Amino acid sequence: MTIEQGPFDAQFDALVQNALMEWKIPGLSIAVLHKEHTFSRAYGIAEFPDRKMTADTLFPAASTTKAFTAAATSIAIQDSKDTKSALDWDTTIASIIPDDFVLSDDYATRHTTLEDALSHRSGLPGHLWPVTYGSRDASVREIVRSLRHLPLSAPSRTKFQYSNQMFVAMTHLLQQHTGEPLGTFLKKRIWEPLGMNETYFSTDEAMEDPSSAAKVVKGYTWIPEKDGGHWFQEPPANWRPNTGAGAIVSNVLDYSRWVRELIEQTGLLKGHDSLTKPRTLHFEGGDINLPSPYHGYALGWFVDNYRGQHLYSHSGGWPGYSSLVGFLPEKKFGFVLMGNSNSARYIIFQLAVHLMDKLLGPTEDPLHQEKMAEFYATHDKIKERTLRYHPDDMDAIKRKLFPSLADPPFSHALPLDKYVGTYKHPTGNWVSVVLDHDGNLGIDASQGAIPGYLTLTHASGEFFVAKIKSSNLAAMEPVAAEFYIDPSGSVKKIGLTLEPALKEEKIWFERSEA
Repeated sequence: MTIEQGPFDAQFDALVQNALMEWKIPGLSIAVLHKEHTFSRAYGIAEFPDRKMTADTLFPAASTTKAFTAAATSIAIQDSKDTKSALDWDTTIASIIPDDFVLSDDYATRHTTLEDALSHRSGLPGHLWPVTYGSRDASVREIVRSLRHLPLSAPSRTKFQYSNQMFVAMTHLLQQHTGEPLGTFLKKRIWEPLGMNETYFSTDEAMEDPSSAAKVVKGYTWIPEKDGGHWFQEPPANWRPNTGAGAIVSNVLDYSRWVRELIEQTGLLKGHDSLTKPRTLHFEGGDINLPSPYHGYALGWFVDNYRGQHLYSHSGGWPGYSSLVGFLPEKKFGFVLMGNSNSARYIIFQLAVHLMDKLLGPTEDPLHQEKMAEFYATHDKIKERTLRYHPDDMDAIKRKLFPSLADPPFSHALPLDKYVGTYKHPTGNWVSVVLDHDGNLGIDASQGAIPGYLTLTHASGEFFVAKIKSSNLAAMEPVAAEFYIDPSGSVKKIGLTLEPALKEEKIWFERSEA
C-alpha cells in the first residue's frame, strides 16, 4: 500500500460505488490505519433524500461492542488484584451474581466462568428470535434472570455458540462489581483516554445533544418486489438491555483510535494478550468466513489467519446497520467499515479483503484463490436470495419443516378464532396470536427487542408454518409452529422451532387466561 496516496484510489472508489448500487446500500463510512497514518472516506447517503455520509457520521456499532465489554472485564480484573473481591478469567459468574445468574443446567450454572461467557462456549445457543430475546423494556437484570428458562444445546466448553445473552450477563456482573453503569466505566477508562469523544452507549444518549443527534445515521432495508423494490427506514437501534452485547454508537474516526490502541498497546489496556488469545474454535458454515486455516474466537474478537497474518476482527449487525472492525497487528494495519443497510454486512467484508490484499500484494497461491472464489460465490448467492424478488414456495417449505406431513392434510380442530389470544413464555416474553384482515392467523411480536410479525400458514392439523413478515427480519427462515389442544378442547399453548441448535425442539408459550 502506498502511504503517501492512501488506500482510497480511483479503483477503490469505483469498487465502492458499484457495490452501493449492486448491494442496495445507501452509504458507507470507512477508516484505514497503517503505521502512524489514518485515512478515512465516506460514500453515499446517511439519510434520504440527500444527507451525505461523512467520516464522523454516527452508527450503531452493534456487536463490535463485545470487544469493549471484554476489555472492561480485563481492566476490572487488574483493578481487583490483591483485594478481597479479586476477579480472574476463571471466576465463575454465579459466584458474583448468584441470585440472578441461573442456567437451565445446574452444572453449567455453577461452572460457567467469565472466560466462558466472553468466548461463546457456555452451552447456551443464540436464542436470537425477538420473541425469546427479551422485550424492549426489559432491564439487564431481567434478561439475566430469564436465562434459566432458555434451554442449553451443548455441554459447557464443548462448542462455539454465539450468545448475546452471555455478554448481557457480563454487563450485569461488571456493573455489580464496579458499582457503576458499564457505559460510564467505558467512557472513563477507555473512551476519554483515547479521545473517543463521539462514542456513546446508546442511540438515546447520542440523540441528547443536538450536535451529535444531527450526525446519527438512518438505517435502511431494501425490500425487493416483483417490479423493483423500495427502501424501508428502520427504527433506531435502541434496545435497552443490549448494553455490553451491542449498545455502542460511534463513528469510524473514534473507532480508529480504538484500533490503534489495540495495535500499539500503549498500556491503557491491561492484559491485552488475554483479550486476543483464542479460547474457542468454530467451524465454517457462516456466510462471511474468510479463507483461513482455522477460525477461532478470543474474548470479543474473532481470530483468523489471512494469508499468513494474524487477523483479529468483529462484525456488528442490527436491522438497517452493519459494521466491521479488524486489524493485522504484525503489519500495524487496521480497518473500520460501517454501512447503513443489512446488505452492507457482506460488502464490508469484501472491501476489507480488498484492503488487506492491497497491503499484502498479489498472491499466486492456488488454494487461496480457490477459497476466495468460493467466498465471492457464496455472497453472490446471498445477493440473489435477499435482494431479488422470489415468491414463497410454500409447498416446499412445508415439506422441509414437516417431512411426514399428511397427504391430504388434516384440517385444524377448531375455528381459527379459538386460537386467538396472548401466549407467554417463562422468560416473561409474550406473543399475541391474532386474526388478520383476511381472516388468517398471525403472531404479533411487536413487544420484542426487534418488533416482528409472523404469518401462520396451515400445514396440517395443529401444525403451521410461521414466517416473518416484518421487513427488518425477512432473512430469518420460516419455522414450524404447533398448537396444543387439551382434552377439553381448549388451545393451551403454542410451540415454535425458534432455535436452530435445538433442531426440532420447540420453544413453548402458554396461553394466558387473563
